[in-house]
Amino acid sequence: MTQQPFVYKIAPMPNLSIIVPCFNSQTTIAHCLTAVRASIYKDFELIVVDDHSSDQTVTVAKGFTDKIIQLDKNKGSGHARKAGMQLCTSDIICFIDSDIIIRPDTLSMIIGFLSQHPSIDAVTGLLAKDSPRQDFFSQYKNLYMHYNFTLLPEKVTFLFGSICAIRKDLYLPNTTDLRYTPDTESGQQLFSNGKTIAFLKDLEVTHLKKYTVITFLMNDFRIPFSWAKLFIRFNGWRQLGKNKTGFAHASQKQLASVMIVYPLVFSAGAGFFFHPLNILSCLLLVIWLILNTSFFRFLFSQRGVIFFLASIGITFIDHLVMMMGIICGFLSEFKNTRSIK
Repeated sequence: MTQQPFVYKIAPMPNLSIIVPCFNSQTTIAHCLTAVRASIYKDFELIVVDDHSSDQTVTVAKGFTDKIIQLDKNKGSGHARKAGMQLCTSDIICFIDSDIIIRPDTLSMIIGFLSQHPSIDAVTGLLAKDSPRQDFFSQYKNLYMHYNFTLLPEKVTFLFGSICAIRKDLYLPNTTDLRYTPDTESGQQLFSNGKTIAFLKDLEVTHLKKYTVITFLMNDFRIPFSWAKLFIRFNGWRQLGKNKTGFAHASQKQLASVMIVYPLVFSAGAGFFFHPLNILSCLLLVIWLILNTSFFRFLFSQRGVIFFLASIGITFIDHLVMMMGIICGFLSEFKNTRSIK
């Protein structure tokens, strides 16, 4: 009997690489990775990149994957994603934040869409309406993000770090100092290089992040601060109004609403000394309410009258904070530009 030669069976490379950057995520990482493992689509590799956590994040993550990168210094999710890329073996990379729960069909949707649309370079999704967090600020932030994303067109100029996927050969690592908006920066880099990012409104994920009043306001200062810098660096004024959008995932209505709050406050304050300005402040208030009517109606339908009424004041304060972030971001970028020159 002739002995048959031994044949080495090499396992095919997975069709999808999933990178989960995390930092002090011990309370959410297990939920995130459990959902990934429960996906209908199974042909993937799962890579966790720990951004120098000081809690038990790595210990928890080891129960779900053997591919873990531990960074020796905390540098932000952008650097963590870049480190994860070094271990990727597939042509499509999906980024999922460590406080996100994907649906069983999320990965199937991503692979299916990119396979059927070879001209699309990347896809991104949005937060679902419902949040497991029951406090006001977490509920409000989640609904705010969901509503504004529903206004976006089919093609966008950003990546949403909570859930996005990109073809590996097109990935552009972040090159700037913007710690809090690496996903938006990557999307702007792709857009400026003529690449196409599809926004899938059915690609919804659940956000586990808990907001306090402090973290809520800090987030809504930091993001506009960085966005203002990106607006200058990527000539954002050329994007305004095109394809029925504003800048990144901010709609035209949202931008107009944020920009109007400071003139409103100024005219209201000056009205104590120069009464005709009260007419202007009333007019600006009416315009602000009109710009946000659809959003407030949405909140009323989702959470009722008490939540709706509380949201009016919170939205106004939030827009003040956002506008302050934008102003500080512009000033910081102009200062940096002048110092370079």
